[in-house]
Amino acid sequence: MLERSLNRLKEDNPLSIENQVQLLEKTYQLHQSLLEISKRKEQLIKDNDIDGMRQVLMDERKHVKAIQQLEEKRVVATSNWFETYAPEAEEQTIQQVINHLQNNEEKDQLQAIYENFIYVLADLKNQEKLNRELMEQSLQFVELSLDLLKPNHEKNMNYDKKQVQQNKASQSVFDSKA
Repeated sequence: MLERSLNRLKEDNPLSIENQVQLLEKTYQLHQSLLEISKRKEQLIKDNDIDGMRQVLMDERKHVKAIQQLEEKRVVATSNWFETYAPEAEEQTIQQVINHLQNNEEKDQLQAIYENFIYVLADLKNQEKLNRELMEQSLQFVELSLDLLKPNHEKNMNYDKKQVQQNKASQSVFDSKA
């Protein structure tokens, strides 16, 4: 019972490393979910599914908003941790928190989630780059299709400008046979 109470105090303490780990894990999970959304978006782009894209973009916005809120909490928690445990630190990053930790178990736990987080961010960046390239190709295809469909007035006229000007020059205002 006492151990459970101590663990709860540790979890509720905004200065605890457990709080940092929980915030980073939640952010990591949201980024993983965002990566899955990005992969769905890739398929929707390939399938040219506009309605599906609308839904995915709404889901994506919700995830981004939730990530921003968690990130704000994490920044505040990290800042508070540094004020208490390492006020001399110039940079207030997760890596610096890891470097200042004395407890190896906490250090390993935070390091593991931090590394996983970095990998999912890299995967997300690559997936979004692929999606952007697919969208650009799709737009190029649409532009090409539109160019093929719209008439080109200069080339499709029965007479070009040179012929019209030559015809005008050969006709006089007065008919000489009269």
